[in-house]
Amino acid sequence: MKDLHSTQDVDEALGQDTAILFKHSTRCPISAAARGEMERFMEMNPDTTVYTVDVNDDVSVSRYLAEKTGVEHHSPQVIVARGGQPEWHANHFDIRADEVGRRVGGA
Repeated sequence: MKDLHSTQDVDEALGQDTAILFKHSTRCPISAAARGEMERFMEMNPDTTVYTVDVNDDVSVSRYLAEKTGVEHHSPQVIVARGGQPEWHANHFDIRADEVGRRVGGA
């Protein structure tokens, strides 16, 4: 996972052909479960980068990501963007490794 700490980091991630963005809280058990799913996704797709935002430590980055993608903020949340545009997103317990992989196309 690659942490995003600035608006420039967000812009660089969204500049990728495909960006998998994961917003989470280190203080939330639902986020812990979602993080486990994202770690499982990465084990199945070791060459894929998942960009992460800690919504507690980087509030302004989380807000910026919501503004840039037009996806209403939730935590935890995963957004799959292609060409800088959101293509799919899921929140809370809807974040599942297999579904992320399906949406990314077996990245």
